[in-house]
Amino acid sequence: MAVMRATLTASCVLTLLAVAYLSTSLIILRPPRANLGVWFTLAAFLVAQGALTLAALGTRIGAGGAVCATLVASGGIAGVIGAWMVRDTLTSAHFEGYALVLGAMLVAQGVLTVIAFARRLRGRPTVRIA
Repeated sequence: MAVMRATLTASCVLTLLAVAYLSTSLIILRPPRANLGVWFTLAAFLVAQGALTLAALGTRIGAGGAVCATLVASGGIAGVIGAWMVRDTLTSAHFEGYALVLGAMLVAQGVLTVIAFARRLRGRPTVRIA
């Protein structure tokens, strides 16, 4: 579990750094084909997901059932976004290396997040709302 925790931490930090770098380069370079609205919405989701994952890994207090369930769901979404980025890059006429690398990182981070926090959810009693 310690290796998975360290790997997930490194993955989150690298993803956050990549998102910060790409966001900064979009602001400075303003490429004509860039869809800034979509990118910054995606970047906000990725930053929130990565920060919440790092916070939950750093403390046991913040990793309750609702936080774990949120992280499992957001990790799955991040993995799907990453797979979409990889597929889109490999099938597009315009190859974007950063999208391939970031997409692969998101797939790995999403899978690790789901595995790590689904384990924490197991054994927790289900809350029933009557």
